[in-house]
Amino acid sequence: MAPEASRACTTFVLRDSRQLLVGHNLDWHWERGLLIVNPRAVAKSALVEKTPARWTSQYASVTFNQFGQERPFGGMNEAGLVVEQMTYGGTLYPAPDDRPAVDLLQWAQYQLDCCRTVAEVIATDRVIRIERPTHPGRIHYLVCDAEGDCAVIEFLAGRMACYRGDELPYAALSNDTYTNSAAFVRAQGLPGPAESTPSEINPLTRFRWAAGRSAAFRSRDPEQDVDYAFRTLRQVAQGRGTVWSIVYEPRKLKIHFFTQGRPQRQTLEFVRRELARRRTVQFADLQSPTTNPGGVTWEDLTEARHRAYLEAFLGMDELKRRFADLTPIIEPTLRTIRGFTGPPDPETGR
Repeated sequence: MAPEASRACTTFVLRDSRQLLVGHNLDWHWERGLLIVNPRAVAKSALVEKTPARWTSQYASVTFNQFGQERPFGGMNEAGLVVEQMTYGGTLYPAPDDRPAVDLLQWAQYQLDCCRTVAEVIATDRVIRIERPTHPGRIHYLVCDAEGDCAVIEFLAGRMACYRGDELPYAALSNDTYTNSAAFVRAQGLPGPAESTPSEINPLTRFRWAAGRSAAFRSRDPEQDVDYAFRTLRQVAQGRGTVWSIVYEPRKLKIHFFTQGRPQRQTLEFVRRELARRRTVQFADLQSPTTNPGGVTWEDLTEARHRAYLEAFLGMDELKRRFADLTPIIEPTLRTIRGFTGPPDPETGR
């Protein structure tokens, strides 16, 4: 499942020789969601009906999920690979062929499970495809690795379109094609230091503003750099429509975030999570009060807890009116939990 075409989001990259940050705003109708720790060495099958892809996770990751486990909006793995997605209604996914399929959100989880670099992400197009959805959700992606290699990946006219290196002059993405967005910046120019933030920000002006802030970025110190990223997110925010704001540090393996209902900034450090040693799927409810100031409170994601979340979120009348009745995905999603036995204990091999 994926957000409807009207959802507006912005992602950008700040990078120089000293620093690498990825910022993302989720602009959407609903704030509720789960922060999930996904272990390595877990055998998986795609949540699609026909020719599902199958794989085993090589890397642990932390993801931001709203439609349940394995369907992240975005996240980062232990190798420092970041995948984020934004709506683009003109997306056309590949027609069925010999490749096994994943759904458009689980595509991000597959990349976080299997890839260390942007080059590896791009290469997966040879072995998997995104199943064409029957719902209206259509998205494109910005991916970035710990070496600072970044790419915009779109699916246009049934084929992957990738912008990377010299073809990615502006390290940003919103809700139009990268080609249209870059052409708009070339026509308008990057915003100058004295230019005020537009009072009405559409996808192209959000892209232009994020691209300008990215181009102007110069690392000072870690705290100021993260503050610069969050200021940029505020400048491209959609008022109360922006429900999550996230800053990733791929080289330091940190995630900073806050939500509309919990505006206190929280920080997750991968080292403290000991991701490589996790043997259970863990989660934190993004709306629950934390007992760990500045951090998150973790619990095991049991079937009962996951069912309670999915039934409450997917059962909302407003979600059914605005998007679709998604309650049929509850049972297939819970089968993922039932089939999860965890990676083997490194000491016993069991």
